[in-house]
Amino acid sequence: MKAADRPAGRGLTRAEAAWTLTEAANEPYFNLVQRYVFAPYFAGTLATSQGEGASLWGFALGAVGLTIAILAPTLGAIADSGARLKPWLAAASLMTVLAASSLWFAEPGVTLWPVLLAIFFASVSAELMNQFANAFLPGVAHPRRLGLLSGLAFGISQLVGIGALLLVLAASRAPPAFLDGVPNAVDRLAGPIGAAAVILFILPFLFFARETGVARPVSVRLGLSDLRITLKEAWRERNMRFFLIGRMITADGLSIIFAFGAVLGATSFGWKADSLAVFGLVITLFGAAGGFLGGWLDSRIGARGLILSGILLVALGTALVLFTDSDSIFGMPTGVALGVPLASPQERVFLFCGALIAMGAAFTISGQRALMAMLAPPGRAASYFGLFAFVGKATAFVGPFIVGIIAAATGSVRPGIAVALLFLGLGFLAMWVVRSPKGRLA
Repeated sequence: MKAADRPAGRGLTRAEAAWTLTEAANEPYFNLVQRYVFAPYFAGTLATSQGEGASLWGFALGAVGLTIAILAPTLGAIADSGARLKPWLAAASLMTVLAASSLWFAEPGVTLWPVLLAIFFASVSAELMNQFANAFLPGVAHPRRLGLLSGLAFGISQLVGIGALLLVLAASRAPPAFLDGVPNAVDRLAGPIGAAAVILFILPFLFFARETGVARPVSVRLGLSDLRITLKEAWRERNMRFFLIGRMITADGLSIIFAFGAVLGATSFGWKADSLAVFGLVITLFGAAGGFLGGWLDSRIGARGLILSGILLVALGTALVLFTDSDSIFGMPTGVALGVPLASPQERVFLFCGALIAMGAAFTISGQRALMAMLAPPGRAASYFGLFAFVGKATAFVGPFIVGIIAAATGSVRPGIAVALLFLGLGFLAMWVVRSPKGRLA
């Protein structure tokens, strides 16, 4: 029996509940490695200078985005050609575990290229985990619960991300015995913690989810042919066309903010692992609140309204962050010097702006996934979620590359982050014209 044929009921099925944990499987990796702990460690400690570190980090994430742009739609089409989805999800999970675990060996003085390769493979496979898990959503969830499950998944992932950050904070302030004397142990522990989360939270879904595909050899030619059909179908349909354009441009802006927000905080205020963990906790708490609130708002203002509200919040928070630095707030000097970490008014305003960004991003991501599930034709979920991942990464490498180039030229990430505002504005305009499948506002 398909999800659409089952009564909605009051409680979640085991498969629905397990699906809401899938995003939590890779959120600790994104939180600890790409955003709050390992990224500033790479830029500020492993690299010889902040400019070099920021530029190399931007180029690495740009390469990840370009690879996803190539792989995601192809793998989605292949999965929809009749192959089982679980093996693809399991393989992506295994690669994430192995590559993320290897970051433990990134001690000061190590050659940077092996570290960048580990980041590349872990990030690509973590993104593919999301794609294959998302492709299960229309088949797992009752149609009336698509928005609810999308919001729940995002909110739960943020709570798990908070738990990972608390581990880092605790290890920073009271290191366990096995970390004594290990250089930058807490920073390097980010990867193994992310790997452990993949194992813990992806296994329930692999166990409970029903496989809809068949065990047969995968046809690459059939998969690529299906991809071409999907691209043509999507471009002909007005709603899907503007939705995918909006998704693509908005993702460009978000990729810049997610990749370099903590780096900006660390370079502006001198934050170390414990302060960055606190920063991440604040951001993640508001992200979790946005995920749960977004699931509730979806039924009242629709997925489109949720997306538009989210983009506005992200743009506002980003604009305010750009005018807050070590001695001023919104361009006005505070007269308060930096001292105890996170105690100055400029640091607290930076945290507040980050909270706005986190809540807005939660609204945007949750709303886009729910709207994609509504717009995707029946039986074509994996292909369209592959396309969803494709447009989210097709040009997302451009933002990090731009920031990398600007950082290399200026020695600062701040001017590059300003580019995100342009992407967010264009994404808002594209989403504004999207309508629901029945012609009403989505």
